[in-house]
Amino acid sequence: MQISLADALGLVVRDLERTGGLTLRVLDEPVDNLYGYESVWMLSGRRARTGLSAPLEMGSAERVVHVADQVQEFVLEELGRLGRPASWPECGEHPGSHPLEARLAEGGPEWVCPKSGRAVSAIGGLQG
Repeated sequence: MQISLADALGLVVRDLERTGGLTLRVLDEPVDNLYGYESVWMLSGRRARTGLSAPLEMGSAERVVHVADQVQEFVLEELGRLGRPASWPECGEHPGSHPLEARLAEGGPEWVCPKSGRAVSAIGGLQG
């Protein structure tokens, strides 16, 4: 069974909540009537909104990485707007230098250090 957009988003939101990022508000309305896509709106504190979408035909693991990339971009923009360090999720191996990257690995969707290539956690499994 393929993972839904809501379930993929739930994994990323769990990581966001556990690592002290920010609160992600979601409006469960389609971004557009794009055939073959699921979508919702991510809402910012400044009342702006950004679309989050994923193709229906995308596999579950790829969908989680795809959603994580979009949420991360949104969160980094929001953190910068708030004057906070724009590094989420922060790489514990290189604090203060870069965020982790969402990647599809042999074990599934993971947060990975872009410098060392070391997998830190499954997406949805980060600890604060």
